[in-house]
Amino acid sequence: MVEYNQVRDVGKRLSEEIPKLYGIEESLPRIIHLLGIGQGKTIVFQSEEEVNFLIDFYLNEYHYHGQTLLEQYREDHPNIDSTTIAYLDAAKASYTSFFKIIDLNPKESSLTFEDLLQPSDFIEVINKSLSKTAKLGYILFSRLLPFEEFNAFSGMYAVFPGDHNLIKRYKIMKKRVKAERESVQRFVAAFKLNRTLGMDVRSA
Repeated sequence: MVEYNQVRDVGKRLSEEIPKLYGIEESLPRIIHLLGIGQGKTIVFQSEEEVNFLIDFYLNEYHYHGQTLLEQYREDHPNIDSTTIAYLDAAKASYTSFFKIIDLNPKESSLTFEDLLQPSDFIEVINKSLSKTAKLGYILFSRLLPFEEFNAFSGMYAVFPGDHNLIKRYKIMKKRVKAERESVQRFVAAFKLNRTLGMDVRSA
C-alpha cells in the first residue's frame, strides 16, 4: 500500500503541474468540442467528476507534438525520481475500458473486475474508496494503470448500475463520435453515456 499511496500522490501532482507547465488553453477548444461540455465560450460541467474526465483526457488522449502530455513530460524530464518514472510508465501502458465488479475485498482495499470490452483474465485493482463503497455488479469506466506489483485506476471514473444493455448503447454512441483514434472515440462515448446513465460516484 505504500507504493500505491506514493504513485497516487504522483498522479495528483502531475495533474496540477503539467497544465501549468505546458498550458491547457490551446487544447481546450478541441476537448470541449469532443466532450460537448461548452455553451458558447463557457465550460459547463454537470458534476465535479467531469473535471477529472477533462484532465484525464488532456493528459492521456490529447496529443502534443505527436505524443501525450505525460509522454512529453517524461521526455522533458530525464532525471525524475523512480516513483514518477513508475507512474509515467504505467500511464503509457494504460487503457480505458468498462470494468464489471465481480469481487470486493475491503480488507485488502482491492476489487476484482471483468473487462467487458476485451476478453482477458480477471483483473485485481487497488482502490481504497471503491473497495468499501461499490457493490458487486457495478460497471466502471476508467483508465487502468498497470504497475509492476499491482493495478490501479486513474483519478477519473464513471459508475453505472449493472445493465446488460450498457455495452450495446456504448457501441452505438461510439459510432457517432468523429475522431481519428479509437481510444478517443471510446473515451468520448463513455463520457456522454455517463451524463445520461451514470451514477453519482459519491454514492457508489
